[in-house]
Amino acid sequence: MISVLTVNLLTGFITDKIVHYRLGLNPIKFTAIAMLVLVFILVPAYSYMSERIEIIVARVLLSGSGSFGKIFGLLVSFSLVFTLLFAIYLYQWFNINLITYLSTAFSKGSIPNL
Repeated sequence: MISVLTVNLLTGFITDKIVHYRLGLNPIKFTAIAMLVLVFILVPAYSYMSERIEIIVARVLLSGSGSFGKIFGLLVSFSLVFTLLFAIYLYQWFNINLITYLSTAFSKGSIPNL
C-alpha cells in the first residue's frame, strides 16, 4: 500500500512536469505526444521505482520493529510513513499544510472548517 502511494506520488509529479510544458502546440497534438511520452517514461520508471520503494519500505518497517518491538514497531513505522504520505497528498491536492491545520485545531480547541 505504501509503495503504491509513493510511486503514484512520484509518477504524478513527473506527469505534472511534462504537462506543464505545452510548447505552443495544438491541444490535440500535444495530448497525443504527451500521452506517448508519459507511457515511455512512466512504464520503466514505475517498474524501477516500485522495486526500490518496496525495499526502502521494508527496511523502514524492519528498523521500526527492531527499535520498538516487533508488532508495535511495525505499527509505529507504518503510521509515520502513512502520515507523511497523507500530508504530502493533502498539500498536493488541496494546498493544505497538515502541520498548520493541526496546530490551528489544537490552539482553537476545535477542528477548523475547510
